[in-house]
Amino acid sequence: MHYHLSTKITLTALFVFLFFQVSAQVKSLDSLLKKADSEVNKAMKKGNIPGLSLVIIANGQQIIRNYGYADLQNKVPVTSNTLFEIGSCSKAFTALAMARLVDRGQINPDASVSDYLPWFRVTFKGKAVKISIKQLLHHTSGIPWKTISNISPIDNPDALEQTVRTLQNQKLAHLPGKKFEYATINYDICALIIQSVTQQPFENYVQEQVINPLKLSHTQVGYPVNSSLMAKGYKSAFYHPEPFTPPVFKGNNAAGYVISNATDMSEWLKFQMGLKPSVLFKSALWTQQRDESVELHQMSSYAMGWEVALNGSGEIYHDGFNPSFTAYTAFRPRTKTGVVIMANASSNYTAYLGALIIKIISGDEPGKGYEVKDGGDSAYSIVSVILVLYILVIIGYSIFMFIEIGQKKRAYSNLNFSKVSAMLKCLFILLPFVYAVYLLPKATVGFNWSAIFVWSPFSLQVCLVLLTAAVSLSYLTYVFSIVYPAKNTFRGKMPLLVLLGILAGFANMIIIILITSSLNTDADLKYFYFYYLLMALLYLMGRRYVQIQLIRFSRGLTYNLRIELVGKILGTSHQKFEKIPRGNIYTSLNDDVGVIGESTNVFIILITNFITAIGAFIYLASIAFWATLITVCLVVIILIVYYFAGNSTNVYFEQARNSQNIFMNLTSDMIEGFKEISLQKGKKQEYQGRVSDAAQYYKEKIVTASIRFVNVSLIGETLLIIVLGVVAFGFPKMFPSIQVYTISSFVVILLYLIGPINSILSSIPALLQVRIAWNRIQEFIKTIPVNNKEVQEMLPVDKNIQHIAAHQLTFAYQSDNGEFSVGPINLEINKGEIIFIIGGNGSGKTTLAKLLTGLYTPTSGEVRINGKAINPALLGEYYSAIFSPAYLFDTLYNVDLDHKREKIDSYLKTLGLEGKVSIIENRFSTLELSGGQKKRLALLQCYLEDSPIYLFDEWAADQDPDYRKFFYRNLLPEMRAQGKIVIAITHDDHYFDVADKVLKMDMGQLEYYRKLIIQ
Repeated sequence: MHYHLSTKITLTALFVFLFFQVSAQVKSLDSLLKKADSEVNKAMKKGNIPGLSLVIIANGQQIIRNYGYADLQNKVPVTSNTLFEIGSCSKAFTALAMARLVDRGQINPDASVSDYLPWFRVTFKGKAVKISIKQLLHHTSGIPWKTISNISPIDNPDALEQTVRTLQNQKLAHLPGKKFEYATINYDICALIIQSVTQQPFENYVQEQVINPLKLSHTQVGYPVNSSLMAKGYKSAFYHPEPFTPPVFKGNNAAGYVISNATDMSEWLKFQMGLKPSVLFKSALWTQQRDESVELHQMSSYAMGWEVALNGSGEIYHDGFNPSFTAYTAFRPRTKTGVVIMANASSNYTAYLGALIIKIISGDEPGKGYEVKDGGDSAYSIVSVILVLYILVIIGYSIFMFIEIGQKKRAYSNLNFSKVSAMLKCLFILLPFVYAVYLLPKATVGFNWSAIFVWSPFSLQVCLVLLTAAVSLSYLTYVFSIVYPAKNTFRGKMPLLVLLGILAGFANMIIIILITSSLNTDADLKYFYFYYLLMALLYLMGRRYVQIQLIRFSRGLTYNLRIELVGKILGTSHQKFEKIPRGNIYTSLNDDVGVIGESTNVFIILITNFITAIGAFIYLASIAFWATLITVCLVVIILIVYYFAGNSTNVYFEQARNSQNIFMNLTSDMIEGFKEISLQKGKKQEYQGRVSDAAQYYKEKIVTASIRFVNVSLIGETLLIIVLGVVAFGFPKMFPSIQVYTISSFVVILLYLIGPINSILSSIPALLQVRIAWNRIQEFIKTIPVNNKEVQEMLPVDKNIQHIAAHQLTFAYQSDNGEFSVGPINLEINKGEIIFIIGGNGSGKTTLAKLLTGLYTPTSGEVRINGKAINPALLGEYYSAIFSPAYLFDTLYNVDLDHKREKIDSYLKTLGLEGKVSIIENRFSTLELSGGQKKRLALLQCYLEDSPIYLFDEWAADQDPDYRKFFYRNLLPEMRAQGKIVIAITHDDHYFDVADKVLKMDMGQLEYYRKLIIQ
């Protein structure tokens, strides 16, 4: 009785213990599955995977979970019956088929391929070598990975043999049996041997000898058992999945085209772990034995259709990657744990997810995995966006050209040899770059373009179309600009300069990418040499052309700006010009224009360095997106610091620029008033002190601004050093999946980018000064408003003047002593008359002269010639004048000297200048003359201009008594005899009898002089 009771108690306790153990395991598994679900959902989003089936074998349980859609467009969900291509996971089926024939003694794994395929021949360094079947299964045949591109899309019955025959006389990458190199076509050779030995299609043999015995009723090689259950395949296109039906590669069925579903793959997984009794299990174990004859690759060793991990887990795994499907199979024989993932997208996240989930369900720490790449979709998408923006700019520029043609700003220019030569030269320059693009797949992965288009994201094809469009549109625009050139040649070349600056920046970026890539690649270095040389030439020649054109352009721009400013100054009236501080004119014409002229070089260098930096960051983003994003954020922080520093420093640049106006005004005072300031030493010293104060103020402000930028520059360099430290020391901790060579690439590229980034930062002060200079020029232009339109038009002048009259002429202006006014003035002078105007200082004589000559615009009233009112701006056309103080240009402007040599010689003799000065090509031989002689030379100019009206302001004041008498008694009567109207401002009362009228200005009023001399 006690015995039975104790037994019952023991059994009950055992049952309770087992119950709680199972409950704990179920609870633990549920927790792990929730974590797996979370990882699957994240990976599907990141990897652009529409649908996915997940098989888990754990704790003796089979779990199948399905996610997303088998057909995204029609919202058909994935189920356990949904069929997927399993890609290279198919190799395990081929290996098992081979193992069956080995077990039966029909195939010797150590025999060479040529024993079964006598025509098969490969070479190593020019000599024929043999490959064993086992070496094919272990991927140690020496056949290079890139031979996958040899597999053509064929759906013929003999597709398998055609595929293998593409290897005839293939050059091996290394001796067979010496090194592991994955080449998918190895298994196609195995399949052809199986087909040759069994005398039946490979697909039939695998179906009958492997798939059917394992009762995998939904599995088949090459074609789905039920096409209605087949998932639609996708691949990435601009960060989202796009449907893709690749061509049929029947010749590669053995290596990648087994089609199955989650239910069958669960059975396959159980079989491989020995959980499903089968006579094939012994053969399966043989395929799981790793090759120990070659060195490891990434802590793994290849078996036959399987990778064997050597990290202590004993994990056996394989991934599958097809153009529109991916798969991953992994199991741990000791713990009987396994995972299968099948996805209807060509995404690297499938393999990443499979490796992660088996760790999760095994209770391992995820640890350091590997970085997941998107197959280039991000890089191609970014480049495509850039190309679209560039194309829009080109289209916009083309539209602008058409508008200019419509506005007659561009005109058709006949083609000539030099223009056609330029067009052909451009095409010739493009040829090596076209060839470089054509060569790109072969140079990078050993593929051809047709293979690349099958395996790459859709965004690559769009990118290439956009690149072709961008190049074509650029060339057509270039040709069009030659046929319809811009009138402003410098502006016409600006688009080309910007384009070359961009290309030079990209070339600079590609150079550093080539350097870093060459450190971790097995690619043929001859391609690196070719691209390196091509990019170096593009960078150097592009920069050279840009720099040379910029020298011409900047000097041309400086010239144009100066001429434009001079034109605006000359387009205004003397009255308005008098109000402009001279220092403002000097500073704008020299300093501000010079700063803007030099800025073109800054802009192009800025564009080149900016493009270099953008290109480098795009490349970094393609290898490690989040790490690049953090790096870019740190660089943006540097730029923000510079921006705010620039704004805070801008005020000092503004103040420094303001002080330049003061300094130049003082300089103008020194030049114009040197004789006055030279009279007294104390006056000179005080003036010098003021100049020194202005210069000191400028120095302090510009030094303060520059020091601030130096400080910020050091902060920027410090931040760059911090960025390098974060990359080198922080990224391995922050992103454990990033490989060492990726970190090395980051460091090398960032070291290279320090120069361009510093150049970008150092250009900020220059850009600030450009902005200040530009604003100052615009402000200066506003101070010199051009007279109305009719003033600018040169109207014909009738030199036959009978009389000139001032009618109710008034003028008023504010002076330091208050308001001063002249008029109303009524005056009439007839042809052949001489009038003298006298008056004290400040009486208004000079103002009246400026009103009569049109230099001042009257407040009211008008000047009439031959009874017709004349616009003040046109009055000067009737005058030749000598003002006081007189100013002589070294060139005779607007004077036609043809056939006047005899007159010139006569005038020089009359004026007493013979032998002292001569006129050569409209220029005076010298102006180093006395004051009186200069005025006589000015009188010579009046004679040569031969205007109907002469105006002389105190002309005789500097002449010796004899010549003064000669002027009044001889020259003025001669002018009267020639029919000239002479207006002379004078105080020489001894010669008032020469005048027909003597008028006096007194407090702005004109009256006849009381003491008239009767002739």
